[in-house]
Amino acid sequence: MNRSIATLTGLSLLVCAALLLAFPVYAQDKPQLSEEIRKVIETQGVEAAKQRFAELYPSQKDAYTVDMQAMMQLGQEYMVAGDMDKGMQVMEMAALMAQDLAGQMYANPQSGEMMQRLTEQEMKAKAQQDHQEELAREEEQRQKERELEQSRGRSRDDLGRFVGLYTDPDNPQRTLFVTVSCDGFLVTGPMWADVGPWWMRSAAETVFTYSDSFMSFSMEFETDAAGNEKAMSHELDGIGSPVERSGPLPADWDECLERPRR
Repeated sequence: MNRSIATLTGLSLLVCAALLLAFPVYAQDKPQLSEEIRKVIETQGVEAAKQRFAELYPSQKDAYTVDMQAMMQLGQEYMVAGDMDKGMQVMEMAALMAQDLAGQMYANPQSGEMMQRLTEQEMKAKAQQDHQEELAREEEQRQKERELEQSRGRSRDDLGRFVGLYTDPDNPQRTLFVTVSCDGFLVTGPMWADVGPWWMRSAAETVFTYSDSFMSFSMEFETDAAGNEKAMSHELDGIGSPVERSGPLPADWDECLERPRR
C-alpha cells in the first residue's frame, strides 16, 4: 500500500474529529475540492485528476473548501463500485490532506487541548469496552463450566467405597475395574480388552451412567448388610450381570486417575 494511504488509514476517527473541529473547512462561497476532483475524473480520467490535484493542493487550497471527509467518501464510492484504481488514487489525495491538517493541528494550541480531551474520552471508552469484553469472556467461561458440569454430573468425595475389581462369576476371565478420577468421578473399564476407560456420570447414590457416540449404559452397585459393595449390575455386552466384587485394584495402580487433556 502507498505510504500516504497507509498514513490515512492509520488515522483514527478521533484524530479526524479533532481536525474537523479545530479547522472548519466548509464555506458557502468556495467550491469543494472533492467535487473538482470528481468532475475531472469523470470527464478526463484519473491521471488528469492527479495532475489537477497537484496544481491545486496545497498552493491553491485557499480557493477551495478542503473537505477531507468528502474526499475520503469519494474514494470509498469508487472502491465500492469496484473501481479500485480511482478509489486508491482519491484516497491518496485525502491522505495528503490529512497529513497537512495534522501538521496544522499540532501547531495549534487550541486543537492540541481538544485532542487531549478527545484522547482522554477515547481512553475511557476503550477501558469501558475492555471491561465489558472481559465480563463477556468471564460469563462465557462460566457458561462452559456449567455445561461441562451438567454433562459430567457432580464430583463426589465418597467414591472410594466403589473402587475394586468386579468379576463375572460365570466367566472369571471377564473382570471390570472401578477406580476414581483425581477430580472426583467414577471411572471403569474392562480388564480383558484394550479400550479407553469410561468416565461415569453420577445419577444417584449408587447409580452411574455413561454415554458417547458409540454406546451408553448404566451400572448400579449393591451393598451387603454391613454396607460394603458386594456386586454391581450393569447393561454392558460381553460380560454377565451382576458382577461380584472380587478384590482390590492391583497394587501398582495409582490412587486416582488423571483426566486426559483435550
